[in-house]
Amino acid sequence: MAETVRQVPEKYSVPQHIFHPRITSYGRRIWAAVPPLLLVAVALLALYYRRPRGPVIAVLILLALAGGVIAYGYLRPALTVITRTHFLKSRWIGFHAVPRDRVHQVVTVDKLLPPRPTSGKPRGRPYLWLVTETGKRAMALDGIVWDTTSLKSFADLSGAQHVNFKQATPEQVSTHWPALVSWHVRYPRLRYAASSLALVLVIALVVWLTFVQTTFQ
Repeated sequence: MAETVRQVPEKYSVPQHIFHPRITSYGRRIWAAVPPLLLVAVALLALYYRRPRGPVIAVLILLALAGGVIAYGYLRPALTVITRTHFLKSRWIGFHAVPRDRVHQVVTVDKLLPPRPTSGKPRGRPYLWLVTETGKRAMALDGIVWDTTSLKSFADLSGAQHVNFKQATPEQVSTHWPALVSWHVRYPRLRYAASSLALVLVIALVVWLTFVQTTFQ
């Protein structure tokens, strides 16, 4: 797992600027990790109280491991690096590397609003995209992990043209760069509904498997 600057391969040249998430980002990251942690808790409780046997044990253990891995994906140390030749973002295995000469613009949004903002004080989180000359997304940094100050510093030090929105909806950003905003950012309610439904179905499956096996043994 790529988590420290010492793990940056020499082929990407010497790091010039290094960015870590601020401690204040952990509140957002913990909230994002709550659903998979809930799955871990349900699977472990089912193992402890129902004591199933056979393949159900394997299913519960796999579900607990999957939930733990997803939660760690939100909470693990994050790292972005600007080298002389590349922009790097840490991931599970190695780095997502983008050559600097591919990046034509850096687009940041201080507050990326929901597709249909509600009345009152607008709420949103920051985003950053590295944009190629053809307008495609080369890399994105999500406001769940990164704060506005860090993203603006990254953009200013990138050497590319920096386009900043104080606030914007996904549609407003897509007006200028149609291929920039991913579907899960463009349709957050659909993503939340799908992930919530999947979580409910998995928990229901866990309860059903443990109940059926322990009841009819």
